[in-house]
Amino acid sequence: MTPREPAFAGGRPGTVLMCPGQGAYLPGALRHLYGIPAVRRVLNTVDARPRGPGDTTPRVSRLLTDQGAPGPEELMACHPLAFDLATYAAVVASAGVVIYHLRTPVDAVLGHSVGDLAALTVAGAITVRQGVRLLCARDRMLRCAALPAGGLLATDMSAARTAELLGSCSVPQVRVAAHNAPAQVVLAGPDRELAAVREAARARGHRATPLTSRTAFHHPLLDEVDRAFHRLLCRHPLRPPALALYTAASDRRAQTPRQLRAAAAAHLTEPMTFSRTLRTLRGAGYTTFIDSGPRALLSTLAKANLPDCRTAAPLRTPADAERMRHRLGSLCPDPRC
Repeated sequence: MTPREPAFAGGRPGTVLMCPGQGAYLPGALRHLYGIPAVRRVLNTVDARPRGPGDTTPRVSRLLTDQGAPGPEELMACHPLAFDLATYAAVVASAGVVIYHLRTPVDAVLGHSVGDLAALTVAGAITVRQGVRLLCARDRMLRCAALPAGGLLATDMSAARTAELLGSCSVPQVRVAAHNAPAQVVLAGPDRELAAVREAARARGHRATPLTSRTAFHHPLLDEVDRAFHRLLCRHPLRPPALALYTAASDRRAQTPRQLRAAAAAHLTEPMTFSRTLRTLRGAGYTTFIDSGPRALLSTLAKANLPDCRTAAPLRTPADAERMRHRLGSLCPDPRC
């Protein structure tokens, strides 16, 4: 998409709803919103997935309504599928509430990493049931793949500084997973090599933080899983999105079935260029970026990339509907808008 391409109708500034990935899981995040029928429907649909004998995976409705539910690290270690399903359900349910209460229309949905599946659901390309089936199938693929122990490492370095650091270390399998902001690059690779990068970064005075992740997403290590997941996606019917749909792995709108499948699988092997995607959207007239997760992860990154844009994280920390409406109202103080 070029800045001259019309991104939405009416000549007004556009609004983007951003769907975060793995960092969006927060125990009890929806406890104040569970009374909303649309939220219950999403959680109940996810919980209704088929379960085999001996399946002890915690129910998503409990994870997202009980403050005492396992935290991200514990849940990932014991029940990675539950972590994936809870993250997906939290973002999809939250997005529905945001769209309903926002005074102005949402014009586009932007997925970030694993949040691409939630973005596809919010945009109407797949159903919640499809999203659940895809996540369950992907879970089996990841468990069956002979993958080395790997993960993600977030740094506070620029792209140039990151390249310099990697060039000075003997870490041939470490790759850039995401250019998230001018001073945030995420790396992916085997745990042993990431540990070496972490030590080197800290020795130079930089922060390097391991992220909660079951594997090295956005890395060629997942090529086999990526091929299998694409074959699965070819058997799933995809509808034309009702909203403009983007992924952080591209600055092009996903519209055709092939583009939608690529968006659904982008988190497996494709590096993210979130900064470039945001700049492209801003050049096309999008000025408001709303985080649909229970934290302020993507809104913070959007502001770092686009200081002149408006951002909101209406569900940061568990919020009830009234607090969420108040936060969204700050984006549009004129009641006529």
